[in-house]
Amino acid sequence: MISFQAYFLKLAQYNQWANQQLYAVLNTLDNSQLHQLQPNFFDSIIKTANHIWVGDTLWLGRIDGNQPAKYQLDSVVFQDIQRLTTARVQLDQALIQYIQNLTEQDILGKVSYSRLGEMLQENLYDVLAHIFNHQTHHRGQLHSMVFAMTGQSLALDMIYFQRIKA
Repeated sequence: MISFQAYFLKLAQYNQWANQQLYAVLNTLDNSQLHQLQPNFFDSIIKTANHIWVGDTLWLGRIDGNQPAKYQLDSVVFQDIQRLTTARVQLDQALIQYIQNLTEQDILGKVSYSRLGEMLQENLYDVLAHIFNHQTHHRGQLHSMVFAMTGQSLALDMIYFQRIKA
């Protein structure tokens, strides 16, 4: 039977791999393509990619015991893809390291945090599941925007990652 830690570590490693695949393509786009208005909730590739980074940064700050920086969910912290790529690589590694240091007891525990002045408490395993599901959701939006713009489709399904890691 797989442990929670092993399962979430697999999700973190898949997340890192999928981001590497996606960002390799994003780095081939020019600035006008990255900022082009799209029929998407966050309006563009760069805004959507920033939203994923901001969400992860906020959640990691909540669960690792440090309150995160005060970003809004639509903050554009990085205007250029190279700086965002560097930050994404660092954040993916930080998520992996965080999970590597968890025990089963930690994962079964609660996390308390403040959101907009309200104190909230969640199961850590629910928060971890949310982090990775949130990324997958928005990576799909990025994939759709890239495909609409370039015709390039990406194989980002987890099964592809599992096959190369087997």
